[in-house]
Amino acid sequence: MLTDILKIIAPGTPLREGLDNILKAKTGALIIIGDSKEVLDIVDRRI
Repeated sequence: MLTDILKIIAPGTPLREGLDNILKAKTGALIIIGDSKEVLDIVDRRI
């Protein structure tokens, strides 16, 4: 499981690039990783 997570956030991956961009911008972010119905309902309510 840990190795799967490390593969997702390894340098050069899209998620890592996004995290690096957030850190560089110093804006902060709420990051939710999931695709359950509850998560998707929240995402669909965005502005």
